[in-house]
Amino acid sequence: MNLKFEDLYYIADKLNANDIRWVIGSSVLLYFHGIVDKPNDIDIIIDEKDIVRAKKIFDEIGIEENKENMEPFLTEYFYTYIVKNTYVDVMCNFALRHDYGIYRFILDEEAIVENKKVNDSVLPLSSLEDWYVLYQLMPGRESKIKMIEDYLKENGVESFGLLQRALKQELPVKVVESIKLIYDVKE
Repeated sequence: MNLKFEDLYYIADKLNANDIRWVIGSSVLLYFHGIVDKPNDIDIIIDEKDIVRAKKIFDEIGIEENKENMEPFLTEYFYTYIVKNTYVDVMCNFALRHDYGIYRFILDEEAIVENKKVNDSVLPLSSLEDWYVLYQLMPGRESKIKMIEDYLKENGVESFGLLQRALKQELPVKVVESIKLIYDVKE
């Protein structure tokens, strides 16, 4: 099942109409930067204060699938839905375990780096910089890490503050080194 962008816009309109703080990440984010041609599903992170209301919305507009949250993922709320013709992963308090501890995605105003308007829908996008860090903590994401690196080398880093914020959390040494080396971020 491939992502249908009309389904994304439908979801966006529902969440926005209910004042849900949310952000798009993963392959849809990469798509909007021209990094991948065809995302397969939608990954959405919801603010904790809104997760109960967001879950009710998804229960109304989609069919929940059973999908377990597996290591290294420690996301507190994790749901998979089929909305119209598209798989959607809905997450809240997104976290990943690694050898040095637990890394948590912080969803606040700073994490929403763009409100992309498509047709009449507003799509809040997370940063490539946040996903550069997150992908390094997930197994099997080397190609996405490389694609983001190449994009940021060519187009520049826009969210230095988010990289600096990431460095304040526990991270494996190799991730810290890659952030500092590639983007010349100071502690």
